Order: sequence, then structure tokens, then C-alpha cells
Amino acid sequence: MYINDELKPGMRDYLKKSIWTSLLQGLGAVVFGIYAFVSPIGTLGIFMSIIGLLLLFHGALLVISALMGLKRDGMWLPILAAGLLQLLLGLFIVSRADGLSATAVMLSTVGLGLIGVISGTVSLIAAIKYRDVASNVWSFISRGGLFFIIGISMLLAPFGFGTAMVRAVGLIAALLGALQAWGAVKLFKEMKA
Repeated sequence: MYINDELKPGMRDYLKKSIWTSLLQGLGAVVFGIYAFVSPIGTLGIFMSIIGLLLLFHGALLVISALMGLKRDGMWLPILAAGLLQLLLGLFIVSRADGLSATAVMLSTVGLGLIGVISGTVSLIAAIKYRDVASNVWSFISRGGLFFIIGISMLLAPFGFGTAMVRAVGLIAALLGALQAWGAVKLFKEMKA
């Protein structure tokens, strides 16, 4: 990624301060993804609890990131909305993880699908918006496209939540997390230079 001198005043400092949130999100997704792929037979309650905790963690980081960029970037509102949606869905899942009914699993899957569509759309919009500032936006495009496709597939098949789905979600989470962590490390190195 190549950062131009066209950044708004204060944006460079904001990026330096908020890179760690993106790196933590990516690493958290990698750990979750590896666990889900390696141990898909674990109970659905445990799996849903981990998803709920990941959503709480990721949602909180998105809210913090959005509030840090409140006056610097026009993308803060969709990021805040995605973070709040993730926090609400995470609370719903964690509060019901020990006794999930088929309806709760379906609602959770629909919620995850909506998060995927929203997060994918926000990432794709950010890639388009900042294409002149950053010369390599492939991590944003790849992440956004994967999130969007996964979100649509979860919305179209909310009851397909079996072992294969757990492994698929784990693999995709690990890939998305690796892309996000890679982008954060690369941006951190450029911001340091």
C-alpha cells in the first residue's frame, strides 16, 4: 500500500493510532477460524458462544474506530452502524448460547449474513473511496468481496449451519483475518517510514 501526501490533516495520526484495532481484529479472526476448522464437531452452543464473543470483540473495536474517526472521515457512520449491529447480535448469541433453539440459530445466521453484507459493502466503498490515496487496495476489495458473498449465502440458506458450514466459516474467517492483519502490518510499516 502506498500512502500519498493527499491525506487530510490529522488522518495520518488517526491511521497510526487505529492500525492496532485492525490488526487485533485480523488476529482474532485467524485464531477463531483455525479453531472452527480444526474442531467443527464441538457443540453448536460452544461454536455460537465463540461467534458471539468474536462479534462483541469486533463490534467494540469497530465502534472505537468509528468514534476515533468521527470528524475525520465520512465513513464513520456505516462503521459505527456495523459495530453496533455486531455488538447487539453478539449479546443476543452469548445470552442464548447454552440453549439455542433452531429459531435462534436461524436468527443468528441471518444476523451474521446482514453483518457480512454490511461489512463487505463498507469495505468495498472504502476501497473505491480511497483508491487514489492507497495504490494497493486489494486487501480491502478481497475482504469486502468475501464478506459480501458470505453474507448473501448466509441470508439465502440460514438453516445450512452444520459441520460443513462451521468448517467453511472457520476457513473464511482465517483467510479474512490474515488479509486484514496483513493489510494492517503493511500499512503500519508504511506509516512508520
